[in-house]
Amino acid sequence: MMNRAILPVLVAGLCVAACGPAPLAEADGHRLSVEEAARLIDEHSSLAPDTQLVRVLAELWVDYTLLAGHLSADTLLSTLDVGLVIEPPRVELMLARLRDEVLEVDTVITDAELAERFAADLPGARATASHILLAFPPGSTTRQRDSVLAFAGSLRRQLDDGADFAILAQRYSGDPGSGREGGSLGTFGRGQMLRPIDEAVFSLRPGELGGPVETALGYHLLRLDALEIPELSEVADEFRARIRAERMGEAEGAYIMQLDSLAGLALADDALAITRALLTTSPSRVSASAAERPLLTWLNGAYTAGDFLELVQESAEGFAESVAEVSDEELELALLRLGREELLMEEARARGMTPEPAAIDSLSAEARGAIRERAAGIGLTPRRIPVSDSAAADSVQADPHALVQPALIGVVSGEREIVPLGPITLLLREQGEWRIRQERIGRVLALLREIQ
Repeated sequence: MMNRAILPVLVAGLCVAACGPAPLAEADGHRLSVEEAARLIDEHSSLAPDTQLVRVLAELWVDYTLLAGHLSADTLLSTLDVGLVIEPPRVELMLARLRDEVLEVDTVITDAELAERFAADLPGARATASHILLAFPPGSTTRQRDSVLAFAGSLRRQLDDGADFAILAQRYSGDPGSGREGGSLGTFGRGQMLRPIDEAVFSLRPGELGGPVETALGYHLLRLDALEIPELSEVADEFRARIRAERMGEAEGAYIMQLDSLAGLALADDALAITRALLTTSPSRVSASAAERPLLTWLNGAYTAGDFLELVQESAEGFAESVAEVSDEELELALLRLGREELLMEEARARGMTPEPAAIDSLSAEARGAIRERAAGIGLTPRRIPVSDSAAADSVQADPHALVQPALIGVVSGEREIVPLGPITLLLREQGEWRIRQERIGRVLALLREIQ
């Protein structure tokens, strides 16, 4: 890197020629200049500078400055509107009250019922099993699958006649990992294997053969080698709670289906295409009319493109990317779940189930406490400065920059992980004045090329 003594002179000369006085980013009256951004990256980053690095630096600077500013003005954040952050728990409070009022569920589970379910479900059981996978060829036809099934049947007959399972697994299994081990799948609990295999294995007795069982991979021949079953007394309380939760889920599902039918919940014809397009669209580029386009409709209501954009903005980083990867069937189910939640909220509001002010105050206090914890993790908690007059209260450090710069240095240098702010970012930006000048990212990179 260039001699540090030369850097300020060079930076000043370049800024006069190219940068001017305009900043890279602004937040509540503070500025991050192109020069400051370049200096911070040059002096502290071990990564090669690129557009993404500069953009992340500017985004973090804005969020950290806004948050530090709020904390410097009021360490308790009592004036910060946290409505956006408490919306999910507020919704859950309303839905919980609705469930309590409208669902009639028999939660009494007798010892006889518990024992009967235990024998059928085997909660806590662990199986040691082996398999031989007769895999489908890639893009297999029905005829090819029938051929694989016929071969699986012939191997099953050999096993019934006493053939060595391990030898056949080593010779024929399409699962190279278990095949080398004689077909061993190891030991596993309920729900850890593909459902058809799970159901087949746990229906067997130790030493018994099962299959052919079909999965998307092919046909499986199975053998249960051992089965460990806990005593009912060891899992009774947890199992009883699980059965109650199942009954509650079934009752809730039936109630939701009833609401669906009454309200006529339906997916718009182009809902999937619009949703996928929204995942890669900046909210600022969506017109008011486009935001009003419905993705789902029901009697006297709709879930719109704007509603979905708001969800994407409020969700954790990576949400849009994960949604983009799901199949159309999974996306349709997800959208219908969103519509059903809106229907439930309409019903809760109609029944007067809006949380009491005391409950909202409690949620707000919890949210502000969580934000303060995030700020402490970043290093933005204001320090108290002793004053000379012992009778006066200590003053709180007022300059956010004194806290923001060390926090950014820690992130850029790799010494501190980025603390995700999630919906807190939206909350801060909605209530603050800020701007990132994307067109000046190139100037930062040009300056870095000159000084490195």
